[in-house]
Amino acid sequence: MSMIIDVHGHLGNINQAPFWQADEKKLEEHLEKAGVDFLCITASRSIMYDVREGNAELARALEKTDKLLGYVTVNPMFPESFDDLKYLDNPKFIGVKVHPDYHGYNLSSALAQEFLHKVADKTDLMLFHVSCMPGTGFSDAGDVARFASEHPDTNVIMAHIAGIFQNSLYPYFPNFQGLEKVSDYACDNIFVDTAHHLMYVYPGVMERMVELIGTDHIVYGTDCPLQGHMQMKFAIEIIKNLPVSDSEKNKILYGNAAKLIGKDFR
Repeated sequence: MSMIIDVHGHLGNINQAPFWQADEKKLEEHLEKAGVDFLCITASRSIMYDVREGNAELARALEKTDKLLGYVTVNPMFPESFDDLKYLDNPKFIGVKVHPDYHGYNLSSALAQEFLHKVADKTDLMLFHVSCMPGTGFSDAGDVARFASEHPDTNVIMAHIAGIFQNSLYPYFPNFQGLEKVSDYACDNIFVDTAHHLMYVYPGVMERMVELIGTDHIVYGTDCPLQGHMQMKFAIEIIKNLPVSDSEKNKILYGNAAKLIGKDFR
C-alpha cells in the first residue's frame, strides 16, 4: 500500500472542546499513530472566530512542519478575506476552504455566489463543507455540485461524503442524496472526502459510495482531530477492505489527492 494523504483536518480548537484541540505537533502525533503521511488542514479559528487571524495562524504553523499542508479560508460575509488568497503564493497552501454552515450564509445566495466565483478563478482546489449535521443546511450538495460544474478548471472536494444524513426514524438507512447529486452532475472536477461518522458506524456506507461515484472521485479525509488516530486507522481499514483492486484503493488513500494537490510526494 502506498502512502496516505488525509485531505481534511483542522489546526486549533474545534467547537471550543479541549479534547478536539490540536496544534501542529499534536496533529503530527495523530498522523504517526494512524499511519498517515500528510494532512491538509484549515485553521479552526478561521471557521469559528476570525477568518483572517486564523489564516495567519495557519501560515505560522505550516512553517514548523513538513507533514501538514494548508487551505486558505474565505468568507463572503467578510469580503476582505479575499485578500488572504495571497497565501496561495506559499507552496505550503494548496487551496481554499469554504464553510457556509459555520459562517452563517446560504451557499445559493447571490452574494455568496458572486464572491466565490471570483475565488474559484484564483485557485485550482476548493474544499467545501457540505451540510451533514442536524439543523444545518446552508451548504447543499446540489449547490456545490452546480458550482463545480460552472468552474471546470477548479477541482472541488465535497466534504462529509457529500453531506450524507442518517434518518433518525430508520437509523440503518443513511440518506445518500448528496452522493446521488454528485453522480447526476458527473463532473470530472468533483471529488468527495470520507470524513463522516457514519463511515465508522456502518462500513457498508463506503461500498455504496464507490457504487455511486467510483473510486476516481473519492479522497481520504477524516476531520482530524475531530476524529482521533484510532478512527483514522479504522477508516483506512474500511478502505483497504473494499471489494475493489489495490490500485483503486490507492487512488482513494493517495493517488487522487496527490493529483489534486499537484505535488511530488516521493
